[in-house]
Amino acid sequence: MAPHSLWSASCGYHASGHALCFLLKEKSPVYSCVFLQVEVSEDEPASKAQRRKEKRQRVKGNLTPLTGRNYRQLLERLQARQSRLDELRDQDEGKAQELEAKMKWTNLLYKAEGVKIRDDERLLQEALKRKEKRRAQRQRRWEKRTAGVVEKMQQRQDRRRQNLRRKKAARAERRLLRARKKGRILPQDLERAGLV
Repeated sequence: MAPHSLWSASCGYHASGHALCFLLKEKSPVYSCVFLQVEVSEDEPASKAQRRKEKRQRVKGNLTPLTGRNYRQLLERLQARQSRLDELRDQDEGKAQELEAKMKWTNLLYKAEGVKIRDDERLLQEALKRKEKRRAQRQRRWEKRTAGVVEKMQQRQDRRRQNLRRKKAARAERRLLRARKKGRILPQDLERAGLV
């Protein structure tokens, strides 16, 4: 290796996350110091249509996997598949068995990839019931909370009105006491004495 030559290196990441560096070739002699050389790929980020196309290619056997947490939609899709299989059984038993085998194989392939397949109707119905129950509980709690908030606001307003009335009455009483101290005769005092 020449004393003043640099090597160009390509760096990347292994699937495990460890950095990998590969020495590619020796460059011509250069008399400057380079600390880090990074190669950036020229690939543009994929467009929406391109991402959709790649997703469609990942779908195996034209069957989208029964995944997600929208249990009602999953149940509908599962029942639609079952009804399609039943219709096909009425017409042609061989095609129905073929389609059922294809569905089982695609589900197995998805499971092998680590995709959580939800294709058990009983479990989906139970999960849907649990979800609806939780939603109803949250709704009840929210209504109780809002009712409590309204009630507390009403109580605070009542207390404020009472305090304001009490302060107003105390202020009027203080005025009357000051007037009595100054020697004024008030109509209330005359009524009390029975002179009016």
